Amino acid sequence: MTDRRYYAIYNENAGRSRADALARFRKFFPSRGLQAQFSTADGCNWDDVRKDIAEGQDVRFVVAGGDGTLRLVMERLWERDLLDKVTMAFVPLGSANIAALCLGLPRALPRALELAISGTPRAVDIGLINNRHVFFIAAIFGAVSEVTVNARRSLKQRFGGLAYLLSIDRLLRNDYRGSEFQLSYDDGAGDRQEISSHSMIVCNQLSFGRLKPARAVLADDKHLDFFTLHNTRFWGLVPALWDYFRGKADSRVLRHRPFERAVCKLQGFKGSVHLDGDKCVEIGDTVDFRVMPHMARIVC
Repeated sequence: MTDRRYYAIYNENAGRSRADALARFRKFFPSRGLQAQFSTADGCNWDDVRKDIAEGQDVRFVVAGGDGTLRLVMERLWERDLLDKVTMAFVPLGSANIAALCLGLPRALPRALELAISGTPRAVDIGLINNRHVFFIAAIFGAVSEVTVNARRSLKQRFGGLAYLLSIDRLLRNDYRGSEFQLSYDDGAGDRQEISSHSMIVCNQLSFGRLKPARAVLADDKHLDFFTLHNTRFWGLVPALWDYFRGKADSRVLRHRPFERAVCKLQGFKGSVHLDGDKCVEIGDTVDFRVMPHMARIVC
């Protein structure tokens, strides 16, 4: 690892960051005899990154924060045409840490840091929206997004991913028929599909530890997975979850299509959009989804 250059990116506002986490993060690298440049995602010295890459150095970004921090670093690298030229490691300090669950990463800080410098990177796909925003986990539109976007921060800091379950009262009160919007998209066979849904989820990777969906939504399968929900009552989400984890065919409450690229036109959509832990408000009525196969390399 003598020829490796580390860029340690830290979000001190991540959901469950402990007061001493930054100090421990900073001390770790010199304690192993490793040089690292510390910064926030937007404070990184990109000229140094380019110089190290040009000199043939093994550049590794170690990202300590939440899912949103990881997504932001990926986006900043992609904007500069650097994402496929570096390796990345994730130290989960966020509130939900879905990316860590999907990748099977340790949550304990010492183990996560050791893996960050010694682990082997794995090639993974990245989702791209409107040639502007990237995501690793999922882009969520509509009623389901209202829960992920509006889960109270105090609950997330205390309970982590369970905060989403504790915010499920929003789905209990939701008017599913009233929150429906229309969307049309190319089904990949040259035909245009038009449907109504209250929630649209475009996944790149979505599994929870050992709970692997039968539909095999994987981060390295070179496509994205397009889901729409069609239940009219809250309890209709139960068979939808069952269909997601155990089923493979479309049902009356869940539709699923894999694709490499799709342009969706939305009509009547007024809800929230959620990208890997962040609320995104600049999507528009025409949404161009595209997979970038094996664009990133993440240690896991």
